[in-house]
Amino acid sequence: MNQSIPRTLLIGAALGSVVAGVLIVLGLRAASPAIRIASLEHQLKGIGHAACNAAPRSWGWASGDLSFFAYDRSGRSANPEAPAVEGGLLRQAVGEGEMAVDSSTNRIVFVVPYAPDGPCAVIRVTASNLDPAVAPHLLGTLTVAVVVAMIFAVFGTFWLLVRPLRSRIEGLAAAARSVGSESFAEQPGGSDALANIADVLARSHGRIVEAQDALEERNRALEQHLAGIAHDLRTPLSSMHLALEALATQSAGEVQREARRALADAVYLSSMVENLHEATRLRHEVDITSDSVELSDLVRRVEKRFAIVGRYAGVEVAASTPDEEVWVACRPALAERAVANVVQNAVEHNREPGHVAITLSLIDSGRRFELLVADDGPGLPDKTMASLQNETFLVDDARPRGPGTGMLITTEVAKRAGWSVLYEALEPTGLQVRLEGPVVESRQ
Repeated sequence: MNQSIPRTLLIGAALGSVVAGVLIVLGLRAASPAIRIASLEHQLKGIGHAACNAAPRSWGWASGDLSFFAYDRSGRSANPEAPAVEGGLLRQAVGEGEMAVDSSTNRIVFVVPYAPDGPCAVIRVTASNLDPAVAPHLLGTLTVAVVVAMIFAVFGTFWLLVRPLRSRIEGLAAAARSVGSESFAEQPGGSDALANIADVLARSHGRIVEAQDALEERNRALEQHLAGIAHDLRTPLSSMHLALEALATQSAGEVQREARRALADAVYLSSMVENLHEATRLRHEVDITSDSVELSDLVRRVEKRFAIVGRYAGVEVAASTPDEEVWVACRPALAERAVANVVQNAVEHNREPGHVAITLSLIDSGRRFELLVADDGPGLPDKTMASLQNETFLVDDARPRGPGTGMLITTEVAKRAGWSVLYEALEPTGLQVRLEGPVVESRQ
């Protein structure tokens, strides 16, 4: 049950008042004999000595266990209804001049020296008293009752006040941690401070979700826009690629050199468009292993594509694949883009006459694959090699344009697919990129 804090405090205060009232009643019950004695002592102070001496035969009264009667110093009373005074109490009161009390029975008796002499020298008072045999049990029962009542009061207060308050605070903490996520649970409302906090969290969650939806919609629109651009550019870039390839084949001299340079630029532009498209997809693709691709066929396609580019750049591209199929868990387009980026960088940043070798093999008893892309180009400085291992590529004079987005996409695809990427310097010159990861038994 969800109660507001003021209402819960009111209930807790009412419970505490009830418990306190019960304890007071029990305490008064146990202390009633002492209270009675104190009351009688107060009444004794108001006894008129002159009235007693004036009419000693009629002075005094009895009602149940409560009685007042006067006696002389020898213990005789002028009132015929007065009971006999206890000798021991009389001697103690007269001899010591102090009140003598006997509470050993269920009736308490005390004798008070009141005057030096006369028929009202001593006053005998009686009142009800607890049974001495019952008193210890009553005190023990009272103690137990007080302890039990206190325990119930503590647990009752905890149950009615602390427990609901703690539950609401924990709920607010969980809601605060999940603001903007699908696990957010709106907390119950109300009119207290915690309810106001819950309302603020709910409104903040609504604004964040609304902003997230708008951002996702813009991202989807951007992705569609980039996909459209990439699609629209594929046809003219392919035509340009073929035309430049034919021009580079049929021409000679300066025209051929310019045609080859333009062909390399066309390949670079096509790759850049594809990389931008795949980078946009990677921002939204959480699981890229929901599909699979056969690496041997993929490597042969990449080899054919860049063998043409390499021929006009004076770089030979050759691939080696195993006889058996090598299936890996990865979206085909992303896997091909990751491998193509590595091969493209090896071709573009090599020098004539250069070589690029693509080697695919099975290792670890066929449970894993290893894909090596090695070139005999100028290689990379140690500092740049370290930055590559940290998923950052720093360009230098040997690589004026650098892999940029391409190598970042290769690293990201490898990480999400569960592959490792290792950059190794070759002797005397060159760079080797090693991709390694698990294979799957069959097509998913």
